[in-house]
Amino acid sequence: MKDIEYQTAPLWLTTEYLEPILRKYKNDQGLFITKMDIKPATKKGDNYASVMTRVSVNFVFSSKEREHASYIVKTSHESDPFITDIMSQYDIYNTEMLMYQQVLPKLTELLQEIGDKDKLFADTIYVDYEHSAIIFEDLSVLKFVTPDRLVGMDEAQTMLTLKKLAKMHATAAVLNERMPGVLTKLQRGIFNRQTCGFAPYFEGVLEACADFAGECTSLGSYYKNKLLKLKPHVMEYGMRSFEPHHGDFLTLTHGDVWTNNVMLRYNYSGSRDEKSASGRAIKDIMLIDLQFSSWTSPAVDLHYFFQTSLPLEFKLHRENEFVKYYHGFLSETLLQLHYKGHIPSLHEFCVQMESHRFYALVSSLCNQAVLINDKTDEADFNTLIGSGERSRKFHSLLYTNKRIQDNAIALLPYYDRKGLLDVTE
Repeated sequence: MKDIEYQTAPLWLTTEYLEPILRKYKNDQGLFITKMDIKPATKKGDNYASVMTRVSVNFVFSSKEREHASYIVKTSHESDPFITDIMSQYDIYNTEMLMYQQVLPKLTELLQEIGDKDKLFADTIYVDYEHSAIIFEDLSVLKFVTPDRLVGMDEAQTMLTLKKLAKMHATAAVLNERMPGVLTKLQRGIFNRQTCGFAPYFEGVLEACADFAGECTSLGSYYKNKLLKLKPHVMEYGMRSFEPHHGDFLTLTHGDVWTNNVMLRYNYSGSRDEKSASGRAIKDIMLIDLQFSSWTSPAVDLHYFFQTSLPLEFKLHRENEFVKYYHGFLSETLLQLHYKGHIPSLHEFCVQMESHRFYALVSSLCNQAVLINDKTDEADFNTLIGSGERSRKFHSLLYTNKRIQDNAIALLPYYDRKGLLDVTE
């Protein structure tokens, strides 16, 4: 199995490639590039599923006017057949290209239809199906930054993310109502019936959690044994929790909404009321990385977001408050867009959240362990998804993180009281 230590930019990403794209985007056939710099847009441990490249370009228009711009080029791990094989099973590249080329612009149009000027996503510059690549605006130029994945989100960041997520879910439900079948074909989320490619990862990290529980005086063999019995069933139960349930309100989910897939912009003048823990006023947020988008219950997005991105105190004591906040924007946007389907009441939505609760378990015990890993020397996709000795050591390493240990100590008894650690027929 090949290990990827450093992902270089694609060889085809050249001036000759980018120039005609910019000519079309800028509507100027005389445009030419005078300088282009390429460098990685993420560091190791921040992104496992794709290669992110930042391209800084100087170009000249036909009018002789000069401009400098920066773009993000998102590509597949085309140099690694193991990664390519796994990701092809989840169809993530085709999914995200479809999202950026066809779906996201239509969701934006729906918000504009009701006079809502909120921008949810980065603008698409170009979608290249031949190279499985997407070029979109570089939000960092607009002073957007990624929250610290090792710290998690504070209250203001959480609220703004939920607001934007609710609007995405509402507009997607309306889009599918107006154009039936457009979104329901997206069925390759992190858990799906077409593939179990991520099974070594989920089973391996759950076993690491069990080993930690067995050594932890606060947990012990009771939880270790339960987790080891659950391990062979985690993929099936994960699929059941991800799939739509009877009576659910359904929409297109983001599929991977966590700290690193949200970008924030602060108003450094401090004139806004919404403040982060650091005292800076938050001006806006954008949702990025929609490669696992899937048609199912929005509850899976909320469980994943809460468990991967929020402090333990928020998870334990503020979920109901956050769900109520999200539901307000969801129902309001659906009403404004004259959605003809049933808009779930807050109670109905809370019941829906509970019926998908196992997704919270896998999100907290498995996903968060990887997403807030602070030991990145071995953090590559091959090690993460593998089943050999190196992978086993890496999975165990994840449970040396103090935050992950604290989460397990607090949440395992909670999941046990809900019967989520039990193996059932």
